[in-house]
Amino acid sequence: MIEMTAVVSPSWDVHVPLSGRMSREDVFAALAAIAEYGKDEDYSPEMLPAVLEEELIIMAGGLRVRDTVTGVEIEHGCCMGLEDWRAWQELLDGRAPWLGHSSEPGVEFADGVVRLWQDGARRDGPACEIRTADLPGLLEGVRQDLIGFLDLVRKWAPNGLGERLAARFDEDFQISAPL
Repeated sequence: MIEMTAVVSPSWDVHVPLSGRMSREDVFAALAAIAEYGKDEDYSPEMLPAVLEEELIIMAGGLRVRDTVTGVEIEHGCCMGLEDWRAWQELLDGRAPWLGHSSEPGVEFADGVVRLWQDGARRDGPACEIRTADLPGLLEGVRQDLIGFLDLVRKWAPNGLGERLAARFDEDFQISAPL
């Protein structure tokens, strides 16, 4: 079975799944990752109002694909942002979205299946196979998880910023709009 999850990456080797099932600590870790992105200072809640002033909020992260049978996982590459999560819909049109670099995940289309490799330059390794027919449901699941994350941001964001942050994330990441 294939799972697709939206993740934010506070650091290169840490990925926090986003959903309505997150703990308060995980929500705070996600908010910290968003507030710290591209800055040289450590997070403090006082940094969050500045996020609202940014032209476009960028969230280091992306979509993680995992085959629960084989255990193969495909993580987003470096410099991929969760703000581009809807680009995965391009797979439905037979086009490969950019999934980051270092290593750049590889994509191949064959007979109603999309194959993903963690390192596109090494396609002899394990891959995740997603049936093209399953992609809309997987992406809708990601959208529902992100809507749940917005609900928790509204509830738990510090300094009374929950509604404003959730609205801004929804706008910049196009979360609540139908697929």
